[in-house]
This record gives sequence, C-alpha cells and structure tokens, in this order.
Amino acid sequence: MFPVIDLGPVALQAAGLLIILSVWLGLWLSGKFATHLGTNGDVIENGLLYGFMGGIVAARVGFLLTNPTILQENPLSIVSLTPSMLDANFGLLAGLLIALIIFQRKHLPLWPTLDTLSPLMILAYAGFQLANLANGNAYGLPAELPWGISLWNAIRHPVQIYALILTAGLFIWWLARTRFTKQNGFYHSGILFSLTFGSLALITLTTQAFIAEKQLLFGVDQIQLFSLILLAGSLLIINQLGFRKPKVTKVYISMGSNSDPLDNLYEGSQDIAAHFKILRRSEVYKTKDIREGHEDIFYLNRVLLIETSLSYPELIATLKEIEQSHGRQHGELDVIPLDLDVLTFGKQVFSNLNRQIPDPDLRKHGYILLPLAETTPDFRHPATGESIDDLILKLSPEELDIQKIEEVKDGIEG
Repeated sequence: MFPVIDLGPVALQAAGLLIILSVWLGLWLSGKFATHLGTNGDVIENGLLYGFMGGIVAARVGFLLTNPTILQENPLSIVSLTPSMLDANFGLLAGLLIALIIFQRKHLPLWPTLDTLSPLMILAYAGFQLANLANGNAYGLPAELPWGISLWNAIRHPVQIYALILTAGLFIWWLARTRFTKQNGFYHSGILFSLTFGSLALITLTTQAFIAEKQLLFGVDQIQLFSLILLAGSLLIINQLGFRKPKVTKVYISMGSNSDPLDNLYEGSQDIAAHFKILRRSEVYKTKDIREGHEDIFYLNRVLLIETSLSYPELIATLKEIEQSHGRQHGELDVIPLDLDVLTFGKQVFSNLNRQIPDPDLRKHGYILLPLAETTPDFRHPATGESIDDLILKLSPEELDIQKIEEVKDGIEG
C-alpha cells in the first residue's frame, strides 16, 4: 500500500491525488467526446465543476452539523483542510443536486448528456479503486494465492486489482466502440451510458464477492444487492431505448435545390408526401451559395417536419432514392437538383458510421434555422438544449442574408 506520495519536501495523500487525476482525465475525454457528439461540453463541465465545489462545501457543513461541538471549540475548523472532516454522503448528494439544477436550467437533454459523461464514469471508478488500493481499503478475503497481496497480517485477494483489470477492459471496449471518442456507436441516445453504467455495476457485483468486510441486510451484502438493482435497471433501460421501436418518429428534413429549384422543391415535396406524413412545412427561402467563388449561384431551401416508422438507415436510403430520382449525382457540388438532409431524428443524438444527428449544419446556417423557426418556434436543439432563438442570435450577418419567397408553385405558403 502507498497512502502517501513523497515529492521532495511535500507529502501528498495518494488516494486524493489518484482520484483527482482520474477525474481530470475523465473530464478531458468527456470534453473531446462532447465535441464529436455535438453535446454542450462547456455547460456540462461547468455544471460538474460547480457541483464539485458545492459538494465540498456541503460535505464540510454536513460534518459540522452532525458534530457541532467541534465547531464550538474551534470555529476555524470550518475552513480546515482535514479531509476526515467531510460528510461524503451529504457532499455527494448536494453536489449531484447542484449539477442537476444547472443542467435543468440550461435545458440539457438527459440521455445525450449521460452518454457524454460515460468516460468520466469509467475513469472515476478506476480512480476510486486505485484510491482503495493505495489506502488498503476494501481489502479482500484471506486466500493462499500466488497473486495474493499481504495485508493486515494475511495473504488476501487483491480485489482492487481485480476491479481495475475489469475496468480497464471496459475502458478498452469504450474506446473501440467510440473510435477514440469520434462516435457513440449506436443509433439511440442513452445506450452507451446504460451499457457503461451496467458494466460498472456488474464489476462491483462480481468483485464484492471477494471483499472481507461486508454490511449485510437480511443476510445479503448491501453493496451487491444495490449493484444487482442497478444492473437490472440498466438492462431494462437498454431494452426500452434500443429494442422497443417507436411506432413513429418525428424528423426534420432540410430541402435545397439550385437547378429548377421551384419545380424540384415542389416535386420533391410530393415524393416525400408519398412516403411519409408531412406534419409541417416552412415557406421557401432564397439564399446565396455559401462557398467562396460561388456567390452568383442561388439556392431555394425549406424545412419539413415528417413522421416515419422507418429506422434511421432506412430513412436515409429512402431519401437518397428520392434525390437520385431527381437527377442528383453523388459528388456533384455545383448542380444540385434536390438535396435532402435529415436535421434531427426524434430526440436522438448520435454519431455513427460517419453520420451525425442532429446535423452539425443545423447550428451554422440561416437557410436551416430560419425555416425551422417558422415551423417550430419552440424548437430546442436535441443535443445542447439551446432554443431556436439562441441559435439564430449566434448566426453571422451573412448567414441571415436570405429572402423568403412569398408565393411558390404548390400554393401552400399563401
């Protein structure tokens, strides 16, 4: 065991240092993952930071409330650096509550946010096991094993090392599944988090069997019982999110054309209506080509809200067929008879097989946001929780330089 790390004249508590380093690395990975997933990494990180600081303060206050004589004898103990004068449970509860309040006020969506935090969960769990190893806590049952460790006058199961090996395997799987944070690997938000959380519960359930000191409830280890409940809950969530297909999904589609645009938008809308139920459609907007050197080319754009029972890959395949029926050629960027892009797919947030939903362009371009605001004034970004008004305010003046077409061929816009 190594409870203290000596760095010259400075002695650091190994457990605290290991936990801080693991949490820092987890936050860094979560930030990179948020960038590729499209979630609001800055707000998530700030919420966790405020939750951590508030949790530390609450842990000290909670300790002093349960031990008031210490405060009476020494009022300065409220600012003491002694970690033993912290109520960990009260601090954890308060910290989580503070973070949840911040996330709620910023309208962060639940499952995409939890997916973003999955690497932090793995590394924080590993840091906790390293801290136990450093302090000799959560020691194992006596066992005469070649790989056993000598602790408290006996050769014991290295339970912390068992947990670290299993957690390392989970982390390797996570990196492979996400292609080193570049995707979440699933078409449903929350699956990655639920698999990660359930795996950590399974690791705890398994390794806890080798722990020497246990707190029993009706003859059952409380931690194992709690882990079993969490594992079952994770499996139920995975089944609900990943295997129970909704009857219909609401999807926003962006339509664009620069070749016979009125005809192609009208006929494209008719083709879409033949496959899907159109719930709303915006008026048509005229905009310049955003590419440098193509300013003399104009596009017509609109946004549709449809309902579909197709899966995301099936929807993409159907829209590609409609594009091709209008003469769209793969790789052609100058002549666009019809361009159909899926902006959102229900409330899902994913990056998988070079496809990202919501479409990253949704936050960048006026030709998407202005028609979208017309169809759904209360729209919020499924990944970041930002309102449509906030997204429009972030656009440059050039992106807002678009013109609404009052009358079009299908006569719907009046």
